[in-house]
Parts: sequence; structure tokens; C-alpha cells
Amino acid sequence: MQPATDIRSETSGGQTRSPEARSTQDRLRLVAMELFAERGYGGTSMSDIAAGVGVRKASLYNYYTSKDELLLDLLQRALDAWTESSRPPLEGRGSREQRLRAHLEAAVDFVADCPHEAAIVRLAATQIGGELGERVATMLSEHERDYLPRMERFFAEAMEEGEIEPADPSDVNVYWQVFVDGFLINEMLCPTGSNRYRGRLEQLWSRFWRGLGGTAAPSTVHEAAREEGE
Repeated sequence: MQPATDIRSETSGGQTRSPEARSTQDRLRLVAMELFAERGYGGTSMSDIAAGVGVRKASLYNYYTSKDELLLDLLQRALDAWTESSRPPLEGRGSREQRLRAHLEAAVDFVADCPHEAAIVRLAATQIGGELGERVATMLSEHERDYLPRMERFFAEAMEEGEIEPADPSDVNVYWQVFVDGFLINEMLCPTGSNRYRGRLEQLWSRFWRGLGGTAAPSTVHEAAREEGE
């Protein structure tokens, strides 16, 4: 996973930037993420970002033509970082359950280890409207067009291999999205370091996978055993 201050490209406009320029752009991105997360997009100006970086406002436009372009770049980087960190476990070794759980744990770790990137995704998805909101929606849709079909194939293959009960893979995919999105959103909303939901991952995962596998809940098993003994 790339840290927030890493540079994914060392060029801009076809010209290689100097180490000093790359360092300024790194700081610009980090300050912008922190301010957007703290004050919201509308509550943060390019002047605020320039003050946080320690440069003149005009200098920011050497890197981004507008605050909108800055946000879109941060969002794309956050989505790329999330994919980079969470995809390998899903495609690794082990049973489907082990791989899916490792995928979830990687996503939870991303929220904990990269809070600014996670905040950018949440902010962009929930706070941005107008023309910029349409551009954000397009980027998020492109991300989903890659992720959702991959997950649906994963669940279809898990059914073929007998790890989960037969069902419509698209329904199972919706079940997964509701579970993981709800888990991550609650994790993001918790006070830093609380681990309120992360600490319950074992229990929550057990119940989630039990639902996918079609295994009866413990209470149902006990009731059935009592009925057989009567």
C-alpha cells in the first residue's frame, strides 16, 4: 500500500519534477486531505491549503488548476490505494471464507491505517454536488464497475465449489456490500483508536459467514435437538 505522501508519478505535463517540487506536492496532498476531513470540502479554501503547506496560494496552481482537480486526484489515489491493499488477499491462497475474511480485514486495516484517504472517499461520496458531484459519481461508478463484477464472480465460484449455499450471486453480492459498507462506515465514525467494531470482527464475521453458508444459528440447532429428544 502506498502511504499518503508517496508519489505515484514523478512527471507532470511531460516534465520530470525535482525532488523539492515532489516534496511540496506531497505536502499539498496531505494538508488538503487533512483539511477536507476536518472542515469539509466547502469549508476549505486553496488559501487554507497554501497556508498549511507554507507556500503562496499561487504556487498551488503549479500542481492543480483548481480545488476541484485536487479533490479528484486525491479521490482517485484513495480508490487506487484501497484496491491495491484489499485485492491481493481476495486473490490469494486458502478457502473462499479465508480469502473473503482476509479481504475484509485488509479493508478494515486500510480505514485504520489511512484515515485521510478513507475520509476523502466518504466525503466525496456524500458531500459533493453539482458538476463536481457528477464527476465524482463517474469515478466511483468506474471503481464499482471493476469491483462488483469481480465479487459476483467470486461468490458464483464459491457456490460451484460448495462453500456457500446456492443462490443468486448478485443477491449474495448485495448482502456482502451491505455488510462490509456498514462495517467500514461504523469503523470510520468511531473515535480514533476505539476499535469498537474492529474488536468484534470475530463474532460479526462468524454470523455473516453462517448466513452465507446456510448453517443454522446456534439457537436453531439447540431447538431442533430438543424437538428430536421429545
